[in-house]
Amino acid sequence: MKQDIIITLQFKLAIGGVTLNEIVYRLKECRDELMLQILEAILRGYDDLICERLSQTKIYPSKARRGLGRHFKRGDPEGRLCRGRKVRKRGYRKHSRQLATVFGKLKLPIRVVECCKCGAFHSPLLSALKVGRYARKESNFEHEVIEAVIDTNYRRLIDGRSIDISVGGVHNLVVGSDVDEIYQKPVSLEDFSGILADGTGVKQYRGRKGELRAVVGVTHAGRVEPLGAFTNTEWSDIERVIKKRMKEAEPYNIPFVYDGEPGLDDFLADVAESQRCTWHGPRGLYHALWEDGLKKKDSQPAIDQIKHLIGIELPEGEFEILKEEDREPVKTQYNASKTQIQELIETFRQRGYTHGASYLENLSERLFTHIEMWLKSGVVAPKTTSLLERVFREIGRRLKRIAWGWGDKAVTKLSKMILLKQYSRNKWEEYWKSKLGIEGHFHIEIASVQLSPCKHF
Repeated sequence: MKQDIIITLQFKLAIGGVTLNEIVYRLKECRDELMLQILEAILRGYDDLICERLSQTKIYPSKARRGLGRHFKRGDPEGRLCRGRKVRKRGYRKHSRQLATVFGKLKLPIRVVECCKCGAFHSPLLSALKVGRYARKESNFEHEVIEAVIDTNYRRLIDGRSIDISVGGVHNLVVGSDVDEIYQKPVSLEDFSGILADGTGVKQYRGRKGELRAVVGVTHAGRVEPLGAFTNTEWSDIERVIKKRMKEAEPYNIPFVYDGEPGLDDFLADVAESQRCTWHGPRGLYHALWEDGLKKKDSQPAIDQIKHLIGIELPEGEFEILKEEDREPVKTQYNASKTQIQELIETFRQRGYTHGASYLENLSERLFTHIEMWLKSGVVAPKTTSLLERVFREIGRRLKRIAWGWGDKAVTKLSKMILLKQYSRNKWEEYWKSKLGIEGHFHIEIASVQLSPCKHF
């Protein structure tokens, strides 16, 4: 059914003195109030339409009343729904229902009707709008708060945006979010060129130090696909959660890239090949040689040598159309680098650098996974965790610099929200459309804007 909303606005201006900035400023001031009045007018009109159909059953057949007037049967101990769809109007409730919306507080008069079959009193408008008995806000309000809290802290959110909600109310919205549902949906490894995992420290309640850990996939197009965020959770537990989301039972030829953090050497070993970050590898060698007593100037030549050995550049272009002579230099450099690293390990042992030898031996087994995959199948896989480092910088901007006193649940939920909003925008929008019930049942447009003639002309 189509209806028109007639809006009458009045304005006065000082001829020759008003500026564009002032006009826009004043329009912004009345925007929310105008939207509230339009919302109330739409709801009142909708209420009239519903009650008219439910009360005038001789005019409106059962098909025209489908889905309207649902209510619980009066006096039914099992709380079953009544099948009656004919009502008598019984006026309005004594007090209006106050709802928090993105435009402000809406005070809505609630009409009451009496079921002609069971005698129950109910409000068909609230049932049609899917507003619960104790609901005091609409979900767009929650969307607005969540979007804002990702970019600022609770206190600034309230003071800076004039959102009518308490600090505790904001926190409850974050902790009570069902965003976890998105992170339970299955993913296909076929879409990934690699999987990355890392952790970072966060400040928590009463100065306690926590550990935020995240796992992301990297698509063939180089986009980040969030797989999970966890707070103060063991890597073994994280691995079980991530594996549940993976559709395939058989492993795909993709690398798992990490920076050498303890507990990740065999992470996802049955579905991916371990690849040590080629940036963190030489950096870790410096610390290992430092434990052997070497200063930076003494260990730097070995570190530079490792950087050179692992810095193998892959030819550009499609792997299938490359000639064998184009692949041969990569294979030759790969074999030479592995040989020289083994020679360097033996040199460390001879000189008594036990920590450096042990570290480099463990590192060498996982440094060339991306090269081996390219030589085998042409897959261009990530070789550093730099992409995940950028992800953590974005999360850290919100959690480390602005956050205060959060528990594990709040840190985890907000991290998942940040990952989705920043790196999987389509899923973030789909999540809110599903949560808000956006199904194309309501459309509104501005038909025309006309100015009435000035009486002084």
